[in-house]
Amino acid sequence: MQYCENCRLKVAGARHECPLCQGTLSGSGCPEEEIYPQVPFARHQYRPVIRLMVFLSAAAIILCGTANYLFFNGRYWSLFVAAAIGSMWVSLSSAVLRRHNLPKSVLWQVFWLSLLAVLWDLLTGWHHWALDYVVPILCSFGLVVMAVLARLLKLHTQDFLVYLMIDGLFGILPALFLVFGWVQVVYPSAICVAASLLSFAAVISFGGDALLNELRKRLHL
Repeated sequence: MQYCENCRLKVAGARHECPLCQGTLSGSGCPEEEIYPQVPFARHQYRPVIRLMVFLSAAAIILCGTANYLFFNGRYWSLFVAAAIGSMWVSLSSAVLRRHNLPKSVLWQVFWLSLLAVLWDLLTGWHHWALDYVVPILCSFGLVVMAVLARLLKLHTQDFLVYLMIDGLFGILPALFLVFGWVQVVYPSAICVAASLLSFAAVISFGGDALLNELRKRLHL
């Protein structure tokens, strides 16, 4: 049976990494002792849907580009259609790649959607709507979603605290907007900062010991 030096636990099966801290296991493993059997994932069942979505995306870009060329009115609006479809695929890819870890998926969705909103604002003349509204609202929404997921999925404290901490710190990003005067409307950013500080205080108050133990395992301290 294999052994993890960091967690001081014996691990059955033939794993190469500890399921808790992802550290390297010592000793020899035995495939017959594997608790969780490998379940093959039928990727091909999703291929028709993906191919249909790819075709519809390409068709929308081609048709809009053709219509923009034939009825040109001085604006290249078809480029915005292509950019919107590209943004959809970026967000969808991030969600699919991290579908087995919902808290991490929420974090990456907030990151990608915030980045895409800033890029859209830049491309459309920079009207500050991305920093004034979209980014702080997305961060606040991410905090709420992660709290709801923790309740519905009944995540263990040590599994959820790290992501909640990261999401809380990530939510403080609008504080930089306020400090450096990058926003024209301060209410969404101020509310987001307050929500982030409250979540951070809740983690420290009610789960400080569990968080410390989790950080020690992940950082191999």
